Amino acid sequence: MIPVSRRLFMGGTLAALAAGSFSGRALADAGPALRIGTKLELNTLDPHFFNGFPQASSHSLIYDALLLLDDKLRPQPALAMAWKNIDDLTWEFELRKNVKFHDGTPFTADDVIATLARVPKVPNSPNPFTQFTRTIVKTEVIDPHRIRFHTDAPNPTLHMDMARVFIVQQKFATASTEDFNSGKAAVGTGPYKLVEWVNSDHLVVDRNDGYWGPKQPWARVTEKVVKSDAGRIAALLAGDVDAIDEIPAIDLPRVRDDKRFHVATGPAATIHYLAMDAVREKSPFISARDGQSPLKGNPLSDRRVRKALSLAINRKLIVDRLLDGLATPASQFLPAMFDGTSTKLKVDPYDMKKAKALLTEAGYGNGFKITLHSTADRYPKDKDIAQAIGQSWTRLGIEVEVQAMPGTVFFAQASKQEYSAFLAQYGTEEALIGPRVLVHTTGGIYGTANRTRFSDAGLDARIEKAQTEMDPVKRKKYVQEAIEASMEEQAIIPILHPSWLMGSKTGVTITPRPDRRFNALMMKPAKA
Repeated sequence: MIPVSRRLFMGGTLAALAAGSFSGRALADAGPALRIGTKLELNTLDPHFFNGFPQASSHSLIYDALLLLDDKLRPQPALAMAWKNIDDLTWEFELRKNVKFHDGTPFTADDVIATLARVPKVPNSPNPFTQFTRTIVKTEVIDPHRIRFHTDAPNPTLHMDMARVFIVQQKFATASTEDFNSGKAAVGTGPYKLVEWVNSDHLVVDRNDGYWGPKQPWARVTEKVVKSDAGRIAALLAGDVDAIDEIPAIDLPRVRDDKRFHVATGPAATIHYLAMDAVREKSPFISARDGQSPLKGNPLSDRRVRKALSLAINRKLIVDRLLDGLATPASQFLPAMFDGTSTKLKVDPYDMKKAKALLTEAGYGNGFKITLHSTADRYPKDKDIAQAIGQSWTRLGIEVEVQAMPGTVFFAQASKQEYSAFLAQYGTEEALIGPRVLVHTTGGIYGTANRTRFSDAGLDARIEKAQTEMDPVKRKKYVQEAIEASMEEQAIIPILHPSWLMGSKTGVTITPRPDRRFNALMMKPAKA
């Protein structure tokens, strides 16, 4: 493997970066190279440090999980060839034979056991992977390529959970996050091998010609972080990259109408939502309008106030004006086209009259003062959406300040409960994950991204009932009821489901995915 460097790449073009230490002829002989410009900011090579979509997108080049999800989010074999329930508390996985890590070490069940042991021991994770592994109380090796997981309660989606956990080599299972970030431990079984990574700047990988799966078309892949929308568009138009994500709506016509490029888009299994501090008696960024007079309790603890805030948001206007129609207003965690979602829920209408009446009924007719926090660089128009919501709440009679900041700062502070209300996104692959992760009381596999510590015993019971039901027909009904209860309680306020918008030169075909991914596995050379 080419030595890893964490130095900042100083100067030069993206083409030079893609070529790395290969000569142009050597790279051409190996096959075509792919250069992509992405807004997704990779900040670690540790596959168990942060359960986030930028990490998962890039890590899937280097590492494999037991299962993979296809572009319809259906589970497919990966390091596991097959899986089945032995009983309600036991899953058996048949592991793929003749798989080797990038350093030539054979893959066996011992690597799976070591990986599961590592997950809960990774320190300071902003969003840990324990939500996918914690139900497993015992692992049993039947033979080097057959393993059983025993769970503490029925878990009908354990196979889906295993698609989220990348497998590392046993000898690196005790390695630190720093060891992975240095490249020392970043040795997977995936379709590409690590060449170079610079934190939040670029990733270079070379094709793993010993990969167990289909041969990848790209000899070398360079992911360059280009957070500026204008910068990504300029790089695509100039030919410095072959593909980009998050085409700004204002630039869509010039890309779509230029015969040199293709535009790909698809629905997202993602929710843009508002989280509210409904638990604490006193919230840090809520006060009376004058900032001095006493305020009765925490307004957000009253469901009527949360409903009023939802009714005051004109979702259609946000979608049409800010996102140029490249999203859909949301009524729940996932778009209704995905299996298991509720067929009953409707998008909250924009109804300022009813919103004001609810606010008065709750005892806050004179309004209050609140700060709405948001990322400024994470999602399309994230700070603009926050500003639009703030303006709507102002018309409701609430004094609103919007504070937008870099995602790295935002998530650390949100996880420490430093906000009263914030705007965020969460992507899921299965209908119950949203309720389980975002609104269930924290503890065990539950509430791992519940940064406001929202808690409701009745809602918890519904989620747990769905989580442990093995019969698929009954489970679907329970999942829908849990989703409906979450929205009835206004545990979060759903805002919209974005649509992913990507562009490529005509020589590259992109197959969009509903989850937030933008990587070489979605791309192939276009047919002549």
